[in-house]
Amino acid sequence: MDLNSLDDRELAEALKRGDDRALDALVRRHQGRVYAVAYRLTGNREDALDVSQEALLKAYRKIHAWQPTGGFLPWLLRLTSNQAIDLIRQRKRRRHERLDETYTPDSEHAPVEPSGHDTAVEVHAREIDERVRAALVVLSPTQRTVFVLRHYEGLQLSDIAAQLGCTVGSVKVHLFRALKKLQRELGDLHDVAR
Repeated sequence: MDLNSLDDRELAEALKRGDDRALDALVRRHQGRVYAVAYRLTGNREDALDVSQEALLKAYRKIHAWQPTGGFLPWLLRLTSNQAIDLIRQRKRRRHERLDETYTPDSEHAPVEPSGHDTAVEVHAREIDERVRAALVVLSPTQRTVFVLRHYEGLQLSDIAAQLGCTVGSVKVHLFRALKKLQRELGDLHDVAR
């Protein structure tokens, strides 16, 4: 049987039955998305790798808690965002390194960009993306999670609410506050765009 032809629900069910090959297929399918969420929430490569690894391990260990009524990917992204929030809270308690690590295009921690021609528009978009990513540190962990899941991952508000275990109204409030904080942080970008 070709596991890659199965959908997430079928793979998760196979994993519940003890087929570890299903885990490999799920990891290959979703590791990029898991890393992207972890990276946007933690703000640096090393933490994102740690969070991704831990979230995938938790998914394996807790697969019996997953229910087919909910999608596998939202469940996996919830594990990822919870893992990232835990790491951020730990860091704040221990007062370790700062989250606002700066990124430069030639930094070893910079995200990998597709190769191609660097037009002025692409360069400007990359600069804006770096500014937004750096500004995410002003948000609370919950605001950051809501913002990343909505604007980077494109999840519906109801899916975010289900992931965070809160109401859609609460998600709207966190998103509104996140947008206001980012608007204050990035106000100069708005003025330049006019």
